[in-house]
Amino acid sequence: MKICLTTTLGCSVSEAWNALNNPEVFQQVSRPFLSFRPVRPGVFPAAWVSGESYLVKALALGFLPMGTQEINPRTSEEAMTKTFRDEGRGISGALGAVNSFHHTMTVSPTGVGPTQLTDELEFRAGALTPLLWVGFRLFWWWRHRTMRKLAASWRSESGASWDARYRTTKMWSGKVNQALEAIASDLTPGRALDVGAGEGGDALWLAGRGWAVTATDISVEGLVRGESRRQETVTQDHLPRSIRWIALDAAREELPSPSEKYDLVLSFFGHFLAPERHALWSAMAAAVAPGGQLVIVGHSILDLHAGLRRPPEDRLFHEAELRRVLSPHLAELSVENWPRQQTGRDGLSVEVIDIVAIGKR
Repeated sequence: MKICLTTTLGCSVSEAWNALNNPEVFQQVSRPFLSFRPVRPGVFPAAWVSGESYLVKALALGFLPMGTQEINPRTSEEAMTKTFRDEGRGISGALGAVNSFHHTMTVSPTGVGPTQLTDELEFRAGALTPLLWVGFRLFWWWRHRTMRKLAASWRSESGASWDARYRTTKMWSGKVNQALEAIASDLTPGRALDVGAGEGGDALWLAGRGWAVTATDISVEGLVRGESRRQETVTQDHLPRSIRWIALDAAREELPSPSEKYDLVLSFFGHFLAPERHALWSAMAAAVAPGGQLVIVGHSILDLHAGLRRPPEDRLFHEAELRRVLSPHLAELSVENWPRQQTGRDGLSVEVIDIVAIGKR
């Protein structure tokens, strides 16, 4: 018989994947219905190893012996879809009645911010199959309920911090960045990748002009707000807007890489430490299709002495650095300082400087 449930987890695909591979999480989502004690090896590893075999003893409600079970994890990753398979089996006791056991868990982006978990179990236990199906179905419901609650604890420190900020504060205006409006207004719409999309002001502007946008950000909450605004805007004017919202940490994770590359890749005010930003810039440049454009905009170092709130100096970058990292990947590259007006803390308008890199593949 078969059980298949899907649930939405408030974390990134990478964070959900790390949790699925963690034996401690396996224990957490099973309690209090089942608890497991390692038999071979004598302790659980820090993470399941694909291709290894683990023997565990199961206890119902923490004290009732259910027998021993073999866990045989097999993992596979394709693009942003990751799959965990367990082809284990019952060995003894009540679990020994399960003579066929195929468990598959797949995590992938929902496209609206959070992560989707698809959790499928197919098993056979002879005449006991219908009875065990009832027990497994209740157990699966409990596991999913518990995983939804635990997902917030799987978040990285940075992801949790940004989620908290978006959850409690109206961050920005939601309007398109002036530099993007100036650069992209005359471009022919195609496929766009917005890295560090936040609440999606730039992604929404591009989608409204006919671009098919993939928007990434470390904050699930920010992306959820972006999708909410997309739905509200579509409801108002009934014009379709194609945006796929994906939670990921661009400083540490691979960017979404479809078979066809992007006609426009952009990042606004993504300020990381030098090794992280250099790797990200190179990955962004590699994601640009031939003839496509790359746009990177940051706060200028010149603003440090203007009394404005800015990232620490070691997270700001300058023209020579951008040219050194990007030039090997691009046919054309310009880097300039662009002035614009910003409202200061006192409510008065002040001129600020952005560093703007525009490249062509």
